[in-house]
Amino acid sequence: MDVKFMPAVDSAVELLLTAGLVILTIFSINLTLLILARLLLPKRHLMTATPEDADLPEVLVQLPLFNEGRLVERILAAVMAMDWPRDRLHIQVLDDSTDGSLALSRHAVAVLLKDGVQIELLHRVQRTAFKAGALATGLERSDAPFVAIFDADFIPPPDFLRNTVGILIAQPDLGYVQTRWGHLNRDDSLLTRIQARLLDAHFRVEQEARWRLGLPIPFNGTCGVWRRAAIDAAGGWEGDTLTEDLDLSLRARLRGWRSGYRMDLAVPGVLPVSTRAWRIQQFRWTKGFVQCFVKLMTLIWSSHSLAIWQKLMISLQIGQPLAFLLGAACLALSLPFIAGAAVAGETLGQVAMVTSILGFAAPISFLMLAGNTGSARATLAEVVGALALTSGLLLSNARAGMEALVGYQTEFVRTPKTMTAQAHLRWRYGLIELVAGFGLLGFVLSVEPIAVFYLAVVISGLLGVGTMQILDGLALAKTSDTRQ
Repeated sequence: MDVKFMPAVDSAVELLLTAGLVILTIFSINLTLLILARLLLPKRHLMTATPEDADLPEVLVQLPLFNEGRLVERILAAVMAMDWPRDRLHIQVLDDSTDGSLALSRHAVAVLLKDGVQIELLHRVQRTAFKAGALATGLERSDAPFVAIFDADFIPPPDFLRNTVGILIAQPDLGYVQTRWGHLNRDDSLLTRIQARLLDAHFRVEQEARWRLGLPIPFNGTCGVWRRAAIDAAGGWEGDTLTEDLDLSLRARLRGWRSGYRMDLAVPGVLPVSTRAWRIQQFRWTKGFVQCFVKLMTLIWSSHSLAIWQKLMISLQIGQPLAFLLGAACLALSLPFIAGAAVAGETLGQVAMVTSILGFAAPISFLMLAGNTGSARATLAEVVGALALTSGLLLSNARAGMEALVGYQTEFVRTPKTMTAQAHLRWRYGLIELVAGFGLLGFVLSVEPIAVFYLAVVISGLLGVGTMQILDGLALAKTSDTRQ
């Protein structure tokens, strides 16, 4: 390369790296503002109505399923235990399964039909629009004014409808009420504890902060009740993103519908038990959020019902997963500076320092506010593990963000919750993260060993996620061999 051209290349790389770090800093500032809102703003309370049983409205309970096995029996038992008049409770089992799960659903529904329960099974041969399509198909067959939605791996408490539908009755401007997720298998392993802390931070800090700020509460796809009028006004369920729940909730807000949040009402569910399953879930969520970013940004900023600060906060919310793509790009752009092939200017050095400080302080505070569920040592392990393993998803989630930006469509992949359900899992999964982790470690040690401390979280995360996926695959392969 021409020597005269080198300074121009170095300047361009430095400029791009600085810009990327600035955007990452903005994401960290946004997270810090949510933390402060959670700590400083007063709690908000929802009005609720307590009508007599004779005056309770009809409620449609939708249960979207796909290859869920015997979970259908458990979720139906929970729904049947709900405190709501049977003549005003309609149940739809929306089962698009392609394995033996469909037979289990048919049997469970047949048993309840004999008992006089208002229940029906809907099975689509073509999974058009995936979960969104199943929910939309079910709505076409019902005119109930309120719709409760539960994924198969959650167990709603008996008083769930009493504690949510009454809110929608009392507050006609609310389109839906979202509740908090609990965790049935939190203590199964360090991985499930880490997932639980990440989700608790989302529900106890982020969702609660948005609720106190008066921002839209993203519907989390399950454990919530919708007003049918709000779904219709928003244009109904659409399957052009992998996060149809976020998409519909934001479109409802743009149509003037507000949302309610019940942090004190928890619905326990099952966490993925393998790293591969968790990675699949995070890939889908990351890609779906960025798809909503691409789809809705123009509508959000052209809306007359939102203040500018609300538009900015919503944009940062749905754009936050782009931090993985930016982080991967910034890591690649920083390699010449780590190797000494390029020299960072004063501005880049200052920006990098601010980005690093906020990039650690904000997530740590966010995770700590999720609550203490055990000893200080256990809490520390969960926080450190969450930082590392989330960083280990850097490559996977960066790919998810890039696919969303370029419009590359992929199927909605259900998150497996058990090892035995993951027949596709093999030892080769995790090699990408493992190779990237060792490659980055070897590069840094060979050119600037001190930089290992700066990149310790990323390197340990890649190695950890890669190793855990391989161990999961080997364990499953061993189990399969034993059964044969």
